[in-house]
Amino acid sequence: MSDALVGILVGLFFPLAISGFFYLILGLISRNLERTHEEDLARREAAVANFHISDLRGDPAAATADFGQLVTGSVVMGTGARRQFTASIRTIFGGEVKGFQRVLQAARREAQLRMIEDAVSQGATGVINVRFETSQVGSPQKPSSEILAYGTMIK
Repeated sequence: MSDALVGILVGLFFPLAISGFFYLILGLISRNLERTHEEDLARREAAVANFHISDLRGDPAAATADFGQLVTGSVVMGTGARRQFTASIRTIFGGEVKGFQRVLQAARREAQLRMIEDAVSQGATGVINVRFETSQVGSPQKPSSEILAYGTMIK
């Protein structure tokens, strides 16, 4: 092979190999962080599994409540570089962006747990009229979503 051809092949292969290596490392790190967060969510959800929560305005179980106060829980979750890359390809060809769905589902669970934990810390017996709000924060290149869970705690 000529030196020019070897130079071109090395010039193309080396950047692709380095990019692939970092893509793999980012994937391993993000999977580990997601798994750790999922385990934490499951542990915290189990701790408040018997806590009463409802999306109804008036709840029969809360009929004897004599105190109500707003409680909130919010979280801002971003997607990793690997998910953003995969999603950008998916948006070109169309279809569901399942990676983003998993991030938003985890964010809703986290926001709801934070709201419940806030209510429990104030001595609540339940939360009624629970609602969720979502807003996009950040830039289109680095999207993040804020999820806000709110409701009326009762005692």
